[in-house]
Amino acid sequence: MELVALVLVAVFVFVLAARVARRKSKTQLRVETPIDKWAQSELTTLLARELDVEPADLSATLGGSPDPDIVTKLESSVRKVEIGYERAPGSPGSVDARIDIQLESGANKKSQKRFPWAALPADISAEFERSGSAHVYRAWAFPWQS
Repeated sequence: MELVALVLVAVFVFVLAARVARRKSKTQLRVETPIDKWAQSELTTLLARELDVEPADLSATLGGSPDPDIVTKLESSVRKVEIGYERAPGSPGSVDARIDIQLESGANKKSQKRFPWAALPADISAEFERSGSAHVYRAWAFPWQS
C-alpha cells in the first residue's frame, strides 16, 4: 500500500514538473520583435484617451501585469485588434506594419509604420515566403487571452 502511494506521488510530481517545463519552454520561444513592441506602444497611445486611463497603467496591463479595471474596460470597448503586414511597395527589404483597432462603438483606430524585413516575426516571414502573398494579417490577442 505504501509503495502504491509512493508511486502515485512520484507520477504526480513528474506530471507537474513536465507541465511547468512545457509552459516555460513556450514562453521562452516567444521572441518579442520590434513590431510587437511598436504594436503595444500604439495600442497604448490609441486607446488611453478612448478608455480614459493613464497611459502608464494601460502599458503595464498590455505588458503582462493586468489591472482588472483596465482589462474590463478593454474587453468591453475593443471588438478586435488586427496587425497587417504588407510588402512595402517600391522598397524591397521593407515591410509596412499596420495596426487596426475596431471598437465596440463602431469606430476604428489605425496606425502604420515601415520596418526592415528582419523585424518581422519568424512565422510572418515564413508565410510571406511560402505564399508569395503581398499581405499577411494576424489577430492580436491581449496578454491575458493567450
